Amino acid sequence: MRLAVLGSGNGGRAFTAQCAAKGFAVTMYEPLEETEDYRRLREAGEMFMQGDIECGGKIAGVTMDMGEAAGNADAIFVVVPSFAHEPIFSKLIPHLRDGQHVFVVPGNYASFLLRKMMREAGCKAKITISETASLPYACRIARFDTVRIHKKKFRMKLGTWPLENNSEALEIISNVFSGYVEFFPAAGGVLETDLDNINYTLHPMPILLNFGDIEKNPTTFRHYMDGITPLVSEKMMQMDEERLAAGNKLGLDLMSTMDQLKMYYGHNETKTIYEYVNSPESPYTDFVGHSVKSRYLTEDVPFCMVPGMLMGRMAGLPMPVVDLVVRTASFLHDTDYVARGHTMEHLGLQDMTPEQISEYAKSIP
Repeated sequence: MRLAVLGSGNGGRAFTAQCAAKGFAVTMYEPLEETEDYRRLREAGEMFMQGDIECGGKIAGVTMDMGEAAGNADAIFVVVPSFAHEPIFSKLIPHLRDGQHVFVVPGNYASFLLRKMMREAGCKAKITISETASLPYACRIARFDTVRIHKKKFRMKLGTWPLENNSEALEIISNVFSGYVEFFPAAGGVLETDLDNINYTLHPMPILLNFGDIEKNPTTFRHYMDGITPLVSEKMMQMDEERLAAGNKLGLDLMSTMDQLKMYYGHNETKTIYEYVNSPESPYTDFVGHSVKSRYLTEDVPFCMVPGMLMGRMAGLPMPVVDLVVRTASFLHDTDYVARGHTMEHLGLQDMTPEQISEYAKSIP
């Protein structure tokens, strides 16, 4: 099986090493520019992981040519931030062909966006699109050919469109991650994984409630250890309850952030997010340095929180806590994150009811 990884950041390089370790012919696509790392990777032809996972191997290539990376690939892993999905998809669509499997990690409503863009481009390729709610690891690039894995996740959901192809997609990603991460099907398809992204709960609120401290101490502030206090944790969990209620209205059996943390990193007896991030199972103790304009706001607010908030409202819920977070982030950044984000119009869902969206997330229309 020929694989392509679209993306060269922390997650993209980790995925490339994971595929290489399993002996797959994997090509990594560099979406931005010909950096020194890019040139060194082309020459070295190898990628590795160290830390909680120790593996790696030979890669088939590194390229800035989308056709070379994805044209002949059987499975394509898109591992870039949500704001990069649209430009990546615009380059990918001309090279899509029947039978390909596209995995977007994490998804953040990417299947809806990709399907809309394919319709607009007149692309009729019969593909499968799968999404995860998160990266399989907490990781950072250590050097050009090595990614440090602070901690891998134990189990993760995989949502697939159309839902009937989930077992086939599950087999592909399970072959890549066998022995490391267990994947299991999301019964509600891609919409379930979209609404189950714990970055919705874990990232924006602690920044907004610690804005001044982060501005003054950007190199030493620890998002999880310093930013999540008992009271902040309480309010985060209140917002998480809104998310769960929205999922219930949409007919989805979502998981709480607490249950997902324990599934990802290890079970314990903690009852709050504050307790968990300070427990031995937490992967977050080494994460130091932050910014008031980090992706925890600029990505997670428009592409994770906004569509979740809008879908909750469509289902008849006011969503006051997440609304407050979105409005506060927009005010502090002088940016309309609703207009910039995944609105129903942007995802091609504006003419659907909540019930129709849930069905559209599972089946071929």
